Amino acid sequence: MLKFIFRRCLEAIPTLFILITISFFMMRLAPGSPFTGERTLPPEVMANIEAKYHLNDPIMTQYFNYLKQLAHGDFGPLF
Repeated sequence: MLKFIFRRCLEAIPTLFILITISFFMMRLAPGSPFTGERTLPPEVMANIEAKYHLNDPIMTQYFNYLKQLAHGDFGPLF
């Protein structure tokens, strides 16, 4: 029984990695941004937000930063 549980936990690792990857790319490649809405922000404020959240970095850099933050238990400013 212990061998079965251990094997299931090992099988869950790639599944979790695939789900994290799919959800990241779906959110990043969606049109628009959380900061572009009905009210427009001044360009200076938008530049500060993009710098703070690294939105100007290439998508792969954002992805690896995201994985690093998840590995450290940093789930973002809302948690």
